[in-house]
Amino acid sequence: MSTAELSLSGLERLLEVTRRLAAPFELMTMLGAVAGAARELLQAERCSVWLHDAATGELVLKVASDIHDVRVTMGTGLVGACAAGRALINVSDCYADARFDPVVDRRTGFRTRCMLALPMVDHAGALVGVMQIINRAAGVFDAADERLAQALAAQCAVALQRVHMTQALLDGERMRQELEVARVVQMSTLPSLMPVLAGYDCFGLARPALMTGGDTFDLALHDAGLLVVLADATGHGVGPALSVTQMHAMLRMGLQLGAPLEALFMQLNNLLAQTLAEDRFITAFIGLLDAPTHTLHYLSAGQGPILHFHAASGQCTQHGPSCFPLGAMLLPAPRPAQHMLMQPGDVLVLLSDGIYEYANARGEAFGSERVEACLAAHQGQGMAVLAQALLAEVQCFAAGAVQEDDITLVLVKRDAAVLAIRLAREAASLPVLFAFTKHSCAQLGVAKAVGLRLDFVLEELFTNIVKYSGGSAPVALSLCLVGGALEVQLDDPDGQPFDPTQAPDADTSLPAAQRQPGGLGLHLIKRLVDTMEYTHDPASGRGRIRFRLQTTPPLEG
Repeated sequence: MSTAELSLSGLERLLEVTRRLAAPFELMTMLGAVAGAARELLQAERCSVWLHDAATGELVLKVASDIHDVRVTMGTGLVGACAAGRALINVSDCYADARFDPVVDRRTGFRTRCMLALPMVDHAGALVGVMQIINRAAGVFDAADERLAQALAAQCAVALQRVHMTQALLDGERMRQELEVARVVQMSTLPSLMPVLAGYDCFGLARPALMTGGDTFDLALHDAGLLVVLADATGHGVGPALSVTQMHAMLRMGLQLGAPLEALFMQLNNLLAQTLAEDRFITAFIGLLDAPTHTLHYLSAGQGPILHFHAASGQCTQHGPSCFPLGAMLLPAPRPAQHMLMQPGDVLVLLSDGIYEYANARGEAFGSERVEACLAAHQGQGMAVLAQALLAEVQCFAAGAVQEDDITLVLVKRDAAVLAIRLAREAASLPVLFAFTKHSCAQLGVAKAVGLRLDFVLEELFTNIVKYSGGSAPVALSLCLVGGALEVQLDDPDGQPFDPTQAPDADTSLPAAQRQPGGLGLHLIKRLVDTMEYTHDPASGRGRIRFRLQTTPPLEG
C-alpha cells in the first residue's frame, strides 16, 4: 500500500490511534493498541515494542505475542543495532543479515523472515525504545511501509514520553508539577524555530493566560509550501490544552501521510465530535500555502476574522469562517477549501480572541480596527517585529489590565516585489539614484534614517564604480525587503574587479593631517551595513555587490 493509496478508512484508523495516544492511558494498553495498528496497517504478522531501560542501557521487550521481558544490550541483534544507530533498519531476509540474533526465534519456534526496526526518540532526542514490525504478509516492506511505520513510531515515542512525564508527577507538589509538565508538553508541540521559505517571512507565538492554554499554532514546511495552523479550544487550562494537543497530533499525522486537506479536515472534525464533551469544540484555521503559485488553500472552522492585508492598497480584507467549529457536529462530506492569492507584500494575519477581546479597565475591547491600524503603521517590517509591535499596542491599550484569555498569533508575509533601475555610468546619475531610493523607501515603508544610510552607502559604491571600474555599460541597482531587512544589489556588467569588502580600513586614530587620502568612505560603509558580499565572474566581467540594511532595531530578549 502506497501513501497515495491510503484509504479514508486507513486514515481514520491512524487518526484514531493518534487520538487515543493523546488521551490518558495505561502503558501496556497503549503499547498494545500501537502494535495492533501497526500489524493491521502494514499487513504484518507481528509487532513488538522494546523499551529502553536508561538505568541499565538495555532494551526490554514489553509487547510481543508469546514472550515477554526479554532483555538485550545496546547493539545486539537488529533491534539493538537500530537503537545504537538511532536509524530505521529494513531487512528483507533476516537470516542473511549478520546482525540478526535468532535467539528469540529458537525460544518461540517462530520464523522471522523480514523486519522493520524503528527507533523511538522523544522531542529532546532521547531514546525511549524500538518498534519492531515482522513479516509482511505479501513480500517485503517497501518505502511506503517505512513512512507509515515511522509515523506510528513517532506517535508512540511522544506517548511514551507523556507516560514518563506523568509518572514523575507522583512525587510531591502534584498539582503544581502537573500544570508545569502539561505546559512543557503543550509548548513542545509548537515550532521552536520559524521555517525558512524562499520569498516569505513568517512568525508565530502563543502566550497562555494560565500555565497551560487552549490555543495552539503551527508553521511548518510542507511539500512546496507551508502549513499554517491556528486553533483555539473553548476555555483555557489543562482540559483545552489536551484538546488542542490531540487535534494538533492528528493533523500532523494525516498530512505526513499525504491526506488531502478537505478529507483530513472532515476526519478531524468527526473524530473530535465523537470525543469532546457536548459543550466543547475547537475553532481552527488550517491552511496550505502553495509557494510557486502564491495561493493559500484553507478551511476555517469557526475561526475569524481572517485578515488579508493588501500591500498595494494598505487595506485589509476580512474573511469569515468557512465551516462551524471542529467537533461541534458530524460532517457528512468534505467541505471545499477556500483560496487566497498572496500578492507581493501581502500579509496573512491570524489572531486568537485573546487579542481582539483583550479589554481595558473600562471594559472596552481592543477590536479589529486597532489591529488593522497597527498593520498599516508597520507594513514593510519583518513579521517578528510586527508581532512585537502588535503585542505592545495591546499592552498599551490594556493599561495594566490582566490577560484573561490565551493570546496566539500567526503572521505570514510574501516578500515585496523587487524594485530596480539602470543608471548611466557617470556622476550625473547620482540625482536619479537618490530619487529612486526616496521613492522606493516610501513604497516599502522604510524609515527615513535607514534611507539616509542607504544613500550614503550607494553614493560611495556607485562613485567608486564610475571612477575605477573602467566599464561602459549602465549599472543595475535593485532592492527589496527580505525578512525585515533591506537587501540591495549593484550589478556592474563589464567593469574591472572592484571588491569593497577587501579595502583596507582607514586609521581613524591618526590626526587628519597624518592620514593617507582616500579609503575613508569604504571604511565607513562597511560599518553602516549589516552584511556585504562581492562576486566577480572573470568570463563575463560582471561584478556584483550585495549588502543588507536592517530596517528595524533588533528585538530585545
